Amino acid sequence: MVRGSRVSSDVAVPATTRDALPAKSATRATLWCCYGAGFATLFDAAVVAFTAPAVRSALHLADDDIQWFLAALSLTFGLGLAPAGRLGDAYGRRVLFVSGLTVFLIGAVAAALAHDASLLIGGRLIQGFGAGILSAQVLGVIQDTFQGPERLRALVGYTIAGAFAAVAGPMIAGIALWLLPADFAWRVILLLQTPFTLGAIVLGLWGIPRTPRLHRRIDLDLPGIAFLGALVVLVTIPAIDPGLPGRTLMAIGALCALLVVALVRWERGYARRGKTPLFAPALIGSRGYVTGNIVALLWFGSVLAFGTVTTVYFLQVYSIPALAVAAALIPAAVARMVAARWSERLFARSGPALVTHGLVVQTAVLAGSGVAALCWNGWALFAILSVLQFAAGVSSGVVEPPLRTVTLSFAPRSLHGVAASFLQLTQRLSATIFIALSTGILLAVGGTTSTAALLWATAPCAAASLLATTASRGHAFRTSRHTDNPTTSPAAVSQEA
Repeated sequence: MVRGSRVSSDVAVPATTRDALPAKSATRATLWCCYGAGFATLFDAAVVAFTAPAVRSALHLADDDIQWFLAALSLTFGLGLAPAGRLGDAYGRRVLFVSGLTVFLIGAVAAALAHDASLLIGGRLIQGFGAGILSAQVLGVIQDTFQGPERLRALVGYTIAGAFAAVAGPMIAGIALWLLPADFAWRVILLLQTPFTLGAIVLGLWGIPRTPRLHRRIDLDLPGIAFLGALVVLVTIPAIDPGLPGRTLMAIGALCALLVVALVRWERGYARRGKTPLFAPALIGSRGYVTGNIVALLWFGSVLAFGTVTTVYFLQVYSIPALAVAAALIPAAVARMVAARWSERLFARSGPALVTHGLVVQTAVLAGSGVAALCWNGWALFAILSVLQFAAGVSSGVVEPPLRTVTLSFAPRSLHGVAASFLQLTQRLSATIFIALSTGILLAVGGTTSTAALLWATAPCAAASLLATTASRGHAFRTSRHTDNPTTSPAAVSQEA
């Protein structure tokens, strides 16, 4: 079993990672800078949906502009992740961590000061790129610093920070919309994360150790990064803007196919030359890692899309006060925090099967929400979904830390940043697609008049959650060996927690 900064003898630790490992007395500072950064970005994600009606009215936005506004951050989040993991593995995480937070802050200011759709969406795109650079470093730092049960404990704390952001963000946003004029309130809300972002920058400069400059050449696979970045952008544009002309969609499809072929050929040739491709064989060849990514993709996209469409629905359709919508989310966020704390003990008993159990609950909640939309409306539907959201919070708290722990356990230490990047890249791609799909269905089916619209908007989320549940039962995900210690499986790791 691997604990603290000790690594099994048969795993090679690159000099950059080994030198960057903080002393035991500094791990608390390192951990808190990760929590601070996670809170800042997740706080922003928790409040943006509350601004949609006010932004739409103030800037006279069309439906597709709102879809771009809500999904833009997820689009460039993935674009920033593509190079950030490899760069963090190669050059250390401190500079990239602070740079990502700085870019994120610049984008937030640009969006908050926007006077038209292009500047608003442009600011969100900049924010997403910075968040992507940052997030690869956060999980990379946690992986570098902790192993086994200690890593699970650190990821539990990261989940709790996100759940706390989910409590504080909507409440503060609701208060701002209640006290301030709507045309001004949405700008304030988009800047609410500023003090947390500045605080995270200070914590990052203090808590993340410097990495010594090396004089050897680093293999970054820049062409592979460029191919992947272009593919990420192209594949998500039709989901964000489904009203594109048929010829444009065909052109995008053809370009995506060409990029896939070019990327595969390049990566194979790169590997044959003895270099490390972006799609590292140690990760792509791990069935457990790939399965974990599939589960995370389906779970994360469905959860985020469901939360977004229900918030927009109640704010727009029934004009329920933003403060009431925010207050209804508090029990779910508290349940998520408590369940995340439980997940450490539950994982020690059940191992990766705990992920499946949590996903069963999540699928039932999503299906039940769709059925409730057919039977009730107005405040009655709002109350029922608020109760169901409590169960969803328990599910998320139980699923998230073990899912990340098991999936990332298949990555060798030299690829911690790359593994974290791809895990979050798949999640963000799914978030972009599912948010755009669900909000598009909500608006297209009659989101301003019909409760059936909420049913149809929820259906893709429930279907994705069901597929995630099925995938989590895969043999590879539950039994493949832990690469930080080839003699220990995730199930065995859980027994030592």
